[in-house]
Amino acid sequence: MAERVSPVVRGRRLAAELRRLRGAAGLNIDQVAARLECSTAKVSRFENGQVTVRIQDARDLLDLYGVTGARREDLLALVRQSRAQAWWHEYAGMIPVATQTFIGLEDEAYRIQAYNMGLMPGLVQTERYAYEINFSSTDTSLEVVERQTRLRIGRQQILTRPDPALLHLVIDESVLHRQIGAPEVMAEQYRHLIAMSELGNITIQVLPFKAGAHQGAAYSYNIVSFADPADPKIVYVSLLGETLFRTDAEQVGRYNAAFEQAAAIAMDPDASVGFLASLAEPVH
Repeated sequence: MAERVSPVVRGRRLAAELRRLRGAAGLNIDQVAARLECSTAKVSRFENGQVTVRIQDARDLLDLYGVTGARREDLLALVRQSRAQAWWHEYAGMIPVATQTFIGLEDEAYRIQAYNMGLMPGLVQTERYAYEINFSSTDTSLEVVERQTRLRIGRQQILTRPDPALLHLVIDESVLHRQIGAPEVMAEQYRHLIAMSELGNITIQVLPFKAGAHQGAAYSYNIVSFADPADPKIVYVSLLGETLFRTDAEQVGRYNAAFEQAAAIAMDPDASVGFLASLAEPVH
């Protein structure tokens, strides 16, 4: 089975490896910059994953750190993977860099846990629902709305490809009652959620109003996990005009605890499907 490869995830791993190798070599950033005759900012950007690393720069760093043999070739392969052009590249001009980063993380995810309030999670939106959301932006042209919708639907292939990502959703009941588009758009969305819940890699739970307060009630967030232990979990929080990534283990643990609490008080998957079915029934 083909290995999932995302330039964003591989770049993140490369940055961590470069930090580790510098530390193992007993060098600080100023010393590395002096040896390579470049700015400290350049070295720092490499280690923070803020820029892609060129092959020649990588070779110079590996020479400095004394990395040879198979280990060297593995790291140079990682550089090439981090520089590859991703499938979402054609949409890069219309979405923020942070969103591109999240799509890249999502693309190689092993598991995604998401709590949503306000709107349906993007990975399970129907095309018509997604279009209505994108169309609601008052400063976006129709052409961009259509492209944004295609991008959102394109992201969903991670759920149906061979070796699909695992997805666990806890959806606040308010999401299901918010009318997006015409009633038939919502009915289609309910049926789509039911169909998605039948896939073995997807778990959907509805958090009812009667469940009461919980520690993550005011936020929507995604916790992304990866198959390789070299890639630690990351939390993605999307705000109006701002995107936050949480990578600190303590912060990630806090979000993970909030998600587990929400899942514990939500309807179980079977009851959630029954609730969705009741919403999908036509009103006479």
